[in-house]
Amino acid sequence: MEAMELDYARLIKALENPVDVGRPVILPDFYVDHFVIAGSFDEFIDGLTRLAKQGGGNLLGNKQFLRRGGNSVNTASALLTLGLDPVLIITTDDYGSKILPTLVSPDLDLSHVHTDGRLSSTVSIELEHEGRRVNLMVSDSGSAAEFSFSDLTEADLSAIQESNLVALLNLNHNPDAPQLAQDLFEMIGASSKALRFMDIGDPSGHLEIVEPLARNVLAEGLVDIVSLNENEARWFAWAVSGKNRRWKQLSADPEEWLSAAQLVSTETGTKIDLHTPHFAASISEDSITLVPAFDTVNRVACGAGDAWNAGSIYGTLRKLSESDRLVLANAVASLYVASVDASHPSPEEIISFLRSHPSFESLGERLVSRF
Repeated sequence: MEAMELDYARLIKALENPVDVGRPVILPDFYVDHFVIAGSFDEFIDGLTRLAKQGGGNLLGNKQFLRRGGNSVNTASALLTLGLDPVLIITTDDYGSKILPTLVSPDLDLSHVHTDGRLSSTVSIELEHEGRRVNLMVSDSGSAAEFSFSDLTEADLSAIQESNLVALLNLNHNPDAPQLAQDLFEMIGASSKALRFMDIGDPSGHLEIVEPLARNVLAEGLVDIVSLNENEARWFAWAVSGKNRRWKQLSADPEEWLSAAQLVSTETGTKIDLHTPHFAASISEDSITLVPAFDTVNRVACGAGDAWNAGSIYGTLRKLSESDRLVLANAVASLYVASVDASHPSPEEIISFLRSHPSFESLGERLVSRF
């Protein structure tokens, strides 16, 4: 396992001196997210149960608002704030195309928005459960369930071929995700030098996509980086292990999360980025680089993985060391979840954050010493 730097001087210098890294392409989803911010899970369920027993009613004492949603839009927004100019390729309907500009920065390029689909929307319920802030999403997948390679226009394909990194995200809504990933990444491999990045999201609603993604995409060398959280890592471990029941339940042991990601990398030969509440790791078969998460107050849960991916993509395009890239991704995610309005951090805010935080956390040190 690679030793971690004791300070952030090299990373801060990189952030203070931005360079042109081209335009990453992010696709294919946009959601209108309706947030419900509640207290504890038990109290929320008790309140709903009471209303159901009385035949309906109004549950008070929560906050609600609308916000941009979808892994692609959130990741593109974070990359824009970091100073990049991402190409966002998404499908929605006419209403979605009209509301999207009100939810994102006016500087975000929306020229690749398709309006011949169906609006995707989510009710995201954020609350406390077992000492952790969690978000429970109830989604109408809309066009996110139907996007295919054939939906890409000539302008889209040209942008993809000119890019230096293409990120395919939020595949868990799409039952044909393995074919989409295979078609897209094969085309990129044949006609472009772009890095291929993938994050499927929580696949538990479409477990049938995991095995063909592992077999026909990862194991075939069609993707350069796969980003997973601990839940997604165990489902891929379940698939590549022949559906070993060991991985059917999500362990609370962080070392099990790391083992799951390492198994996926070993079995497929793919680089795995694992981001968890306690640490982040980059795994290439037997090589592991691990850095601890920052200790921060969580005010926002939904979109943390997208912020992390944006930091990782930026670090990848800047050719940062593995440890610096993971620290950057952790910092972007930490500042996002600590914000009161789900705002993505600028390089200046990240620099200030790094200068005010220590480099190590006890869990990270313990894991580094054991692996």
